[in-house]
This record gives sequence, C-alpha cells and structure tokens, in this order.
Amino acid sequence: MAAVVKSPEPEPSSPEPSSPEPSSPGPDPAGPGRPRRRQPVQARSRETVERILDAAAALLEEGGVDAVTTRAIAERAGITAPSLYRFFADRDQVLDALMEQHLERLSAFLAGAEESWSPASLTQLVGRELDSFAAYFQANPNAARLWFDGRVSPTVRAEVRRYHHRTAEHLHSLAVTAGPTTPQTELLPFVMTVELGDRTLDLAFRERRDPDPDVIRHGRIALTAYLETALPQ
Repeated sequence: MAAVVKSPEPEPSSPEPSSPEPSSPGPDPAGPGRPRRRQPVQARSRETVERILDAAAALLEEGGVDAVTTRAIAERAGITAPSLYRFFADRDQVLDALMEQHLERLSAFLAGAEESWSPASLTQLVGRELDSFAAYFQANPNAARLWFDGRVSPTVRAEVRRYHHRTAEHLHSLAVTAGPTTPQTELLPFVMTVELGDRTLDLAFRERRDPDPDVIRHGRIALTAYLETALPQ
C-alpha cells in the first residue's frame, strides 16, 4: 500500500478568495499528535467540503486507496490545493471524514433494514446482518474500498473498531430477542462473529464490485455454526 501523504508539495496557484469564517472546532477525530480538522460553518465552505469528499469517494471507486492523493482530490473537486488544506491537513483526514460519513449512512441503512424485522433464529440473524452489510457495500463501492483497504490511519482503524464493538452489542441484543441467548451471555462470541464476518465480506468484495455469492453463502454457514457452538445451550 502506498505511503500516506503527510507533506504534499504546495500547488503554485493561490487559494480561492473567501470571506473570513468563524472557526468551529467540533469533535476532534484526529486524536493526540494529529492536527484538529477545521469544521465548515458557512454554506460555501460546507459545499467545498462536500466536493472534496465526493472527489475522494470517486477516486476510491476508480482506483482504490492508492489513487487518493491530496493533489488528485483537489483536481477532481475543481479546487486549489490551498483550498483543500483549509479543511484537511492531509489525505488521512479526508479519508477519516469520508469514513465518518459512511458510518452514519451505514447505521441508517441497517436500521431501515431492521425496522420491521426481528430474527427467529441464529441462521436468520446471521444471514440478514451479513446480507445487509453486503448490500450497502455493493451500493457504495467506494465504501467497500475504504472499509477494507483504507484503514491507513489510526483514526480510521479506531472508528472501525468502535463500530465493530457496537455491532457486536447490537447482535447480542438481537440474539436475546431471537431466543437462543440471554442478557447474561458474554459478549465475546458476538465480537468474534463480527470480526469473522468482516473477513468474510473482505474476501467477498476482494477485487470485485459485487460480492461473491459463494463466499457469502459459506460465510453464512461458518458464522451460524460458530455461534451455535459458542453460545451456551
């Protein structure tokens, strides 16, 4: 995987003119040792940030993570490099922001898929959850590339780990509803299921836009068998 771009060469062009904008620090996703990302306040600035994220998503979909550089993003977005650096210190921060955006959309997508459904068995639980994640990644190919290949920064990796933990807690709750487990059952089997499911999806989408149906089928069998064995009878 290409090295993360930390200090890009400056563009010769001048920054786009803009009126002064009040600073809005917002949440600090960067963590210790990394610069805080500036949050857009004015409508024009929010539009610029959206163009940057849309450009990064398009580059991800076309060429994977290696195609995403600050220079390429700026060119695709139709802005100068200094305009990009007003909001993002480097490529990592752009990928971080894109991951945050996808996590919000993925959560809403999964909530909608489960709105009028409750599992009646572990087989249904595993099948529905795996199919729902696969459907989101199929509809959003740049999300699949970012999710499986874009964990190039500590922030992205931490976001994915936190999301996995929340997913494990959610599966535990659904399994209680389905009947094969109780609220007192430990969380570890569901943490393992989420991590194994993540590897299944990685293999299913490897160098593919659409998931490999055989991988999904075998993953469903393996995950169901694991839970049936790991959960107390």
